[in-house]
Amino acid sequence: MLFRNTEKDPRAIIKIGMVFILLFFLMNVLPRFTPIKEGDLYDGVHGMFLGVAIGLLMWGTYLNGKRRRSS
Repeated sequence: MLFRNTEKDPRAIIKIGMVFILLFFLMNVLPRFTPIKEGDLYDGVHGMFLGVAIGLLMWGTYLNGKRRRSS
């Protein structure tokens, strides 16, 4: 539903990727409130935010280039 018209407007995907980058950087500011010794959960969530952000930004950039090449 959210990605329904991505071929027409890939900027929405890029904006969602930017939100995940913002979450990634905000996690550096927040103190670590994890009960796990070495912060494995914290590091996992932190890495997931970065991975999703990179994937969405690359996908949005690809779709944006594809749209420009076709027109």
